[in-house]
Amino acid sequence: CKVKFFSLFFPATRALSVLSVDMRAMDNKKAHNTSSYKNTSLIVRRNKEFILIIRFDRPFNNQQDNVQIEFMIGNSPDENRGTYITVFIGKEKRDGRWNGRVIGTQGNGVTVGITPGASCIIGRFRTFVTVITDLGKQRTPRNPDTDFYVLFNPWDPADLVYVSRDTDRQEYVLNDVGIIYNGEFNNISSRSWNYGQFEEGVLDACLLVLDAGKVPLLYRGNAIELIRQGSALMNSQDDNGVLVGNWSSDYSIGTAPTAWTGSPEILLKYAKDGGLPVCFAQCWVFAGVLNTFLRCLGIPARVVTNFASAHDNTGNLKTDIILDENGGVSRSRTRDSIWNYHSWNEVYMRRPDLPEKYSGWQVVDSTPQETSDGLYRCGPTSVNAIKDGELSYPFDARFVFAELNSDVIYYQSDKYGNTKIIQVDTTYVGKLLVTKRVNSNAYDDITSTYKYPEGKLHLVQKHLGMDGHTCPIPFPVILQPSSWRVRFVWMIEVLTYRIFYVYTTISISICSQIAPGGTLQYTDTITPQSPGKKVLMACLDCATVRQVTNQLEIFVQ
Repeated sequence: CKVKFFSLFFPATRALSVLSVDMRAMDNKKAHNTSSYKNTSLIVRRNKEFILIIRFDRPFNNQQDNVQIEFMIGNSPDENRGTYITVFIGKEKRDGRWNGRVIGTQGNGVTVGITPGASCIIGRFRTFVTVITDLGKQRTPRNPDTDFYVLFNPWDPADLVYVSRDTDRQEYVLNDVGIIYNGEFNNISSRSWNYGQFEEGVLDACLLVLDAGKVPLLYRGNAIELIRQGSALMNSQDDNGVLVGNWSSDYSIGTAPTAWTGSPEILLKYAKDGGLPVCFAQCWVFAGVLNTFLRCLGIPARVVTNFASAHDNTGNLKTDIILDENGGVSRSRTRDSIWNYHSWNEVYMRRPDLPEKYSGWQVVDSTPQETSDGLYRCGPTSVNAIKDGELSYPFDARFVFAELNSDVIYYQSDKYGNTKIIQVDTTYVGKLLVTKRVNSNAYDDITSTYKYPEGKLHLVQKHLGMDGHTCPIPFPVILQPSSWRVRFVWMIEVLTYRIFYVYTTISISICSQIAPGGTLQYTDTITPQSPGKKVLMACLDCATVRQVTNQLEIFVQ
C-alpha cells in the first residue's frame, strides 16, 4: 500500500509595518497651552499627556504585536541620562521614565497617550516607532515632522515652576509684552518691551543659546540649574553669550541699548549669526531678553527694577565711596558704585534645596557685575531669604542683599592716602522696588517683599558659634531728628552663644530716646554647635535707623 504525506501550512501573522505617525499638533498644543507659539511642530509641557496616532499596514494586535516608541534628544542618546526614552505598547510592558498607554484603535490606526516625566529634559525630541519581531527590529526613518518640544509646566503641581493662580500664569508665562521701569525713585518712567516669546524662531533661538553655551542636557531638566545657566548666557562677558554690555557713550559698532524695543530681534540675530554676541545692552535689555528666554521655556518670570541700587564690589555688604582732597569721588580708589536704577528678573519656583519658606520668587540677574562660581551671573536667590537676612543659602544672596540694604559710607582721603569716615547714609540704597502689575500697565510696589517695613528694629543673627567672648559690633549711622544730623554709634554686645542658627526679631520702643552720641546694647546667649568660621550679622531697621547692617567673623575651636 502506498502512504501519502500531506504538508499543512498555517499562515503566520504578517509582520507589522508603520505607515505614518501623526503628532496631532493642533489638538495637543491647545491642551498644553502652547497654541501661541508660531511653530508648526508639536510643543508640549512636562507631566501632561499628549496623544499621537500611529497608522500601521494592518490592525494592531495588542496581545501579539510588540512596538516601542522612542524619543531621543542630543547627539548621543543615552537611556541612563534621560536622553533616550522608550515607551512600550503591545505584548511587552516595561516601566520607563515616561508613561504610555493605548487609548484606542480604529482600523489600522492606534491612538497612544504619552506623558513626559515631571522632571524630564526640556528641548527638541526626535520620534521613532520601532516594531520588534523574532527577526529583529524595524525602526521608522528620521522625520522632522514628528519632532516635538518639551517645556516646563507651570500648570502642574509636580513641576518646580508650578504657579497656582491662573491670572499669574497668564501674566508671567503667557503675556508676550510688558513694561520695564526706570528713571528715579521719585520720578519713575517706563518703556514698553516686546518679550515676543511666541514669535517664529524664538524658541529655537532660546535652545540655541543653551547649545552655544554647552549646557549639558542633563542640566536642562533642572529648573534651578537651567535658570542659573541662563543668567550667565545672556551676557558675553566670559562665554560668548547673547549680549555685549556697554556703559559708555560709544555704540558705533552696534545698536545703542536705548534703541532696542524687544527681545525677538536680539535673539534671532544671535541665532542667525551663529551665536555671535549682539551689541549692545544695559541692565534693562539684559533683563528683557532673559525674561523672554525664561517665559519661552515655560518658567514664570518678571522684570523688577530697584531704584538706588548698590554694586558691592568688595563683598563687605557696604558701599564705600572714597572722596579725594577736593571732595570729589576718587575714581581710582572707589570700587563700589550706586546706580539710580537697576533691573533684574524674578522667577517663581519651588526650591527643594532650601527650607520651604524660601520657595516662591527668586532673584536672577544676567547683567555682568560680579562672578559667581567662575562666571558672570547672579542667582537664583530667594527673595524671602534676602528679607530674612539668610545670606548663606545659594545663590549670591550676599550680593543681592547689598544691592538693597548696604549703607553708603563716605571716606575722606588726604594727600598721604589716609582715609576717615565722614558720613554714613543708611537710607539711600534700595529706596523702591517695582514690577508690572498683573493684568495692568501700572506698577506694583514690591519693596516690602525684600525689606521689612520701617518702624521696627530687626536683629538678624545667623551662622553663630562663639563661646565665652564679648563681641562689640559698631554701627556708625546718621540720625535725622528734624533739622540736624548727628553721628552716633549703635553698639550690639553678644556674649556666650547657645543657638547655632538664629533669626531673632526684637522690637524696641525707645528708638526716639537714644541721645546723639549714645549707644544701645543688646545681649544674647548662644552655645556653639560646630567648629569653624562663623559669621554674626546684624541688621537694624527702625524709623530713624533704616537697614543698618554689619557683620563679625568668629572662629570656633
